[in-house]
Amino acid sequence: MRVTKSALVASVACAIAAPAIAADLSGQPYYYKAPAPIGAAVFSWTGFYVGGNVGAKWGRFDETVTAAPAFPAGTVAFPTAESDTSAVGGGQIGYMWQAGQWVLGIEGDIDSARLRSSVTTGTGVPAPFLAGDTIGLRNDWQGSVRGRVGWAFDRVLIYATGGGSWANLKTTGTFLPVGTTPGLTTSRDETLFGWTAGGGVDFAITGGWSIGGEYRFTRYDRDNTFALGALPISATTTTPISTTTNLDTHEVTARLNYHFGGGPF
Repeated sequence: MRVTKSALVASVACAIAAPAIAADLSGQPYYYKAPAPIGAAVFSWTGFYVGGNVGAKWGRFDETVTAAPAFPAGTVAFPTAESDTSAVGGGQIGYMWQAGQWVLGIEGDIDSARLRSSVTTGTGVPAPFLAGDTIGLRNDWQGSVRGRVGWAFDRVLIYATGGGSWANLKTTGTFLPVGTTPGLTTSRDETLFGWTAGGGVDFAITGGWSIGGEYRFTRYDRDNTFALGALPISATTTTPISTTTNLDTHEVTARLNYHFGGGPF
């Protein structure tokens, strides 16, 4: 028994000393690398987050103004196609869950904008409209609720996003008087619904913060028709005026988020 214990002790001592002896023989120092602590936290995108965004938005308005039924049904006053660019900015809140390198999430946002369009009719416009009649459009805010799916490379997250979007559209019409027949100034503010899709990239930095960039395209419901009131065409007769509008937008934003929970930032 004593011989066996002595042999075991000698074997363990040789195993421990062998790397140091080899290092001495090669002339290179030996370093011992400690293993990672058991239970050490790893980076994760899982958790709630809240933040802000700022960027630019480009929008295209396609609109047709009509008068009916006092005039031939579907009489077109002036079809228009106007574009505008605006700053956009606001905030977002969401939750993400990471499984392996896949990251799933949901996010809601609301932003202010300042898209504008104004078209004035020229000569040759059909009755009951006159040269100088004006239609103005404006978009002041937008919001969305979207799903997100991404792929994480440690602190870098590349993702796609898509869902529903809402935006206001205010239409203002100024129609000139004809002789003693009064004109009409009217406006209508409606909320449009549509879909939005895009993608982006987030970079986790320090202290729970991340920075990133995102692009989205949004298309609102086609052929939104709004009644603008009754335009006088004589002392005793009026004709209903309406507009049919389509709106598409593109936007690029820079984002800053603070994350609650998840792995170490």
